[in-house]
Amino acid sequence: MENKVLEENIEQIKHYDIELANKILMFDLEKANLELAQNENGEYNIIFNSIPLHSTISAIQEAKQIAQNIKDEKNSIKIIYGLGLGYLPDEISNKIKEGYVVIYEPNLEILKFVLSIAKIDTLFKKNVFLCSNKNELEKLISNLADEKTELSVSFLNTYKNLYFEDIKNTLYCAQKAQGELIGNKNTFIKKAPSCFTQTMYNLKNIFKSPNICDIKDVYKNKTAIILCAGPSLKDDIELISKNQDKFVIFALNPTLALLQKYSITPDFIVYIENVNSIKQFPKDFSKNSYLIKEAFSNYWVSHYREFKKTFNYISNDNFFNYWVRDCLKLNDNLKSYGTVSYSALMSAYIMGFKKIIITGQNLAFKDNLCYPRECQYGEIECIWDNENKKYKIIAKDMEKFSLAFKNSKTTKEQELEYANRYLNSLNKNITTVISQNGKYIPSKTDYAIFIRLFEEIAKELKNQNPNISLINCSNGGAQINGFENKNLADIIEKLKPIEKLNLDNYSANIDKQYVLSKVEKLYSQLDDYQKIVEEFISKNEKIIKELENKKEYTKNVQVLLQKHTKLLNEMINLSKLKDVDFIVNVYLKRYEKYFKLNYLKDIKTTIETLKEMNADYNKIIPILEASKKGLSDCKPVILE
Repeated sequence: MENKVLEENIEQIKHYDIELANKILMFDLEKANLELAQNENGEYNIIFNSIPLHSTISAIQEAKQIAQNIKDEKNSIKIIYGLGLGYLPDEISNKIKEGYVVIYEPNLEILKFVLSIAKIDTLFKKNVFLCSNKNELEKLISNLADEKTELSVSFLNTYKNLYFEDIKNTLYCAQKAQGELIGNKNTFIKKAPSCFTQTMYNLKNIFKSPNICDIKDVYKNKTAIILCAGPSLKDDIELISKNQDKFVIFALNPTLALLQKYSITPDFIVYIENVNSIKQFPKDFSKNSYLIKEAFSNYWVSHYREFKKTFNYISNDNFFNYWVRDCLKLNDNLKSYGTVSYSALMSAYIMGFKKIIITGQNLAFKDNLCYPRECQYGEIECIWDNENKKYKIIAKDMEKFSLAFKNSKTTKEQELEYANRYLNSLNKNITTVISQNGKYIPSKTDYAIFIRLFEEIAKELKNQNPNISLINCSNGGAQINGFENKNLADIIEKLKPIEKLNLDNYSANIDKQYVLSKVEKLYSQLDDYQKIVEEFISKNEKIIKELENKKEYTKNVQVLLQKHTKLLNEMINLSKLKDVDFIVNVYLKRYEKYFKLNYLKDIKTTIETLKEMNADYNKIIPILEASKKGLSDCKPVILE
């Protein structure tokens, strides 16, 4: 590289984004429509397509005015739309010491030109980052933000005039990335205990089941259809029923009641739900279907419903699966991203299908419906609330809808409470997305995330296999770029019958001694952890009792507190063991927050904190007991 200025700037960018650095280097400036000029104060200005990007009077003064109200806040990210010649980034980054600054310049022509003529000192600060597209921006936000981060965007007046809609969209993308981060964290905290115990319960089934990658390319160059739970599935259901021989059918669990009604037998049922969804599986309906399931899928479904065979789909993007994948010595790159339709798509791709059709993948509320009427949540619909000027999700028949939450232990009042709670959670997450006809339609924030996810995977799959055909027949739903929008009727008339394969002879292939040693080791470590937890709870109860009686830190209390601290340290040391890190360190390790508290400053605070600790740790005991039982129960299967 001959340009030393550009070389210095690029080297700094490489520290956090090598791909962007290379993209800037490769950009050809030969036909660039850029030039430098001076404003009235003699400062340099950049002219792009005959338009000066900075003030023609004083670029520095303009930047100072824009930055004057910006405050340095520890948990903040200031997004600057447009690099220009760096005046505004300089002013803002000089004020920001605690937070982060992200410069978003979507024009590679401007980026390469500016980085070639001037060393941008701002870029050399540890809290300043540069990006050039929305994907790069979202990755930065995901890495830098948390649920409390304040996001804001600043821009030059010229950029506002030229790109105002994109500036709004840039802030929306940043907020969406933060929302996804918050959603993942909340889901993680909420589902962690159940996911772990379900994985342990499933070990018997996991260790005797083949992996989805074991049937790679078995349906090479054939056609698959994935039946998702969106309202448009009902539009195609009769057509699918009459043409079941023309494609291999992948069904998501919420669709099964509807499929049974129309006598459709899915070849594969894909299931990754952690909660008990057995009601979605009609009795005796699944015995002629293969089940594809995640390690942490609810145990009761595979235990109380019959399938031809189960295939493991154990993704590597979920911390629950680390230990299981290690037991099975898996080195694939399976992902699930928490959406069953993604797992179904990837399963079809692994099996080698050349044409993959999706229907019912609306990812939006079509004709006010959230789901087909026959599905578990078919009673809810999205309407326009004219009084509050916003979309609202309601149950058409609340009493009927509440039955979706019924089980053998619930009362009618509880079912209504759960139904209302579910509706409230839905109404907190309503957004709009672009439909297939280019208009905005109501949707959910997680659906909006899934749209982007499917667009990214479509691009990736086509890069890997240019001959693959991805077709979206979910008419009236969200636009998913990378999938061709078609009517199912137009496709079916060109399809020929497919021979459905018998996959019953596929079996698990595990290193029995290795798996057994892993199981016994984890059992021992969890047992050790449980003993520490039980002793910890016991010691805390004694401290609380004496403090409440004596109202002072007696010598006995001080001795007990020393033991209390020793036990906390033992938990920390145990959490550093790799095999138990995913259970102890990730969600059972509550003690970090307590170490940060000065809970020994007075008797009242000590008692309150110790009671809170015990409440936390008493929840851990049944999880550990259940996990150990799952480990014990799987040993006979390993040795078969």
